[in-house]
Amino acid sequence: MERKYKRLEELELWDDFMFGAVMSNKELCKTLLELILHKKIKDIRYPELQKVMDWKYEAKSIRLDVYIEDITDTVYNIEIQATDQKNLPKRSRYYQDMIDLNILDKGEDFNQLKNSYVIFICKYDPFEKRKCMYWFENICVDDLSLKLGDDSAKIIINPYGDDAEKYGKAFKALMGFLKSGRPTDDYTESLEKEVGVVKASEEWRREYMTLLMRDKENIRFGDLARGVCQVKKNKTRFTAEELSSILDYDTATIEKMIESINAHPDWSEEDIAEELLHKVDL
Repeated sequence: MERKYKRLEELELWDDFMFGAVMSNKELCKTLLELILHKKIKDIRYPELQKVMDWKYEAKSIRLDVYIEDITDTVYNIEIQATDQKNLPKRSRYYQDMIDLNILDKGEDFNQLKNSYVIFICKYDPFEKRKCMYWFENICVDDLSLKLGDDSAKIIINPYGDDAEKYGKAFKALMGFLKSGRPTDDYTESLEKEVGVVKASEEWRREYMTLLMRDKENIRFGDLARGVCQVKKNKTRFTAEELSSILDYDTATIEKMIESINAHPDWSEEDIAEELLHKVDL
């Protein structure tokens, strides 16, 4: 089934693109960090929308919603999570690893790793403890007062918690806005206004359309690589016509897959898919 995409006008703050676009407003982004971290931040370097991290050929690439550095060289990654994919703890670990690799890839020594926060804003309670904020740092299990001191933290925000008041009026207003979409203070009114600005912007419309085209291309690539994998496994058991029926590709595409597999036995499925994308109209 073909994936259905929203029009820009249909997006809300819980959508990755809209969240990244709204957070590209420096003041809105800085205020969000201050509300979550309960500290003043003097300035931030302008966030990169959907920063792509893919350093190793064999690595799984990730696309970050909002990636920021402040003037103290602290790194912040803010992610919006509208659906529960049941993998948040492992995903947070992976994001932290990728951020650290990005720093070290530039030739930095381990001691130069920056302070970092990986922040997930969820539309659900991932731990079902009714808390608005789950703050994780590495500590000694035999002495809970002893922190590892690796200068990293993972923070999960859940607007459906019962304890928003303990973090202040502005934080409570933000949690209410995330739940209902109704602004109740200056900051949440600014968020609502910025969503409207993005929807009316031709520049953001072009950016959104470009991103959709890239996503569709990536889906085509992934589907083709999986098809090549199946053809590799079964090309000696079935004819091209039979594989065409099984895998829902036309016979000509299956034949091109087999031709490329035979011509490049040491190539990965991704290499072959990349070549086929330029040969086959899928």
